[in-house]
Amino acid sequence: ERARQDIRMTYRAVGSSTGQREFQGENNGNVAYTDFGAGDIPMTQARYDNITGAGGRVMVHIPFVIGGVSIFYNIPAADLGGQPLDLDACALAGIFNGNYTTWDHPAILALNPSLSVPAGSPITVFHRIRGSSSTTGVTK
Repeated sequence: ERARQDIRMTYRAVGSSTGQREFQGENNGNVAYTDFGAGDIPMTQARYDNITGAGGRVMVHIPFVIGGVSIFYNIPAADLGGQPLDLDACALAGIFNGNYTTWDHPAILALNPSLSVPAGSPITVFHRIRGSSSTTGVTK
């Protein structure tokens, strides 16, 4: 059935954190820039309270996660011995919590017997910082 009035919507890929600030009206005297939004980062209690308290609005928060997260690495192909790098959940946790700091860590070598990196090759972790749902999905 056709809508009685024209409905116009605009999609802006601004990221979960920016979307929440705009929905809250954080930089606009609590006047929202948007009427609805979606994101992978849960709304904090403080933001919810600001919207429903100071903002005087009703908000329904429905948590969901749809997206996947990719982990990238930079190891020369020659050092991989013709095989893809294999990192299981324990190895990734070890890398991200700082327990595994070099590519020749015994747990990483056990998963990758053909890996031949120079001894002590450091693992340097980079991630987005500005309200990224990908970063939140890996770190929270």
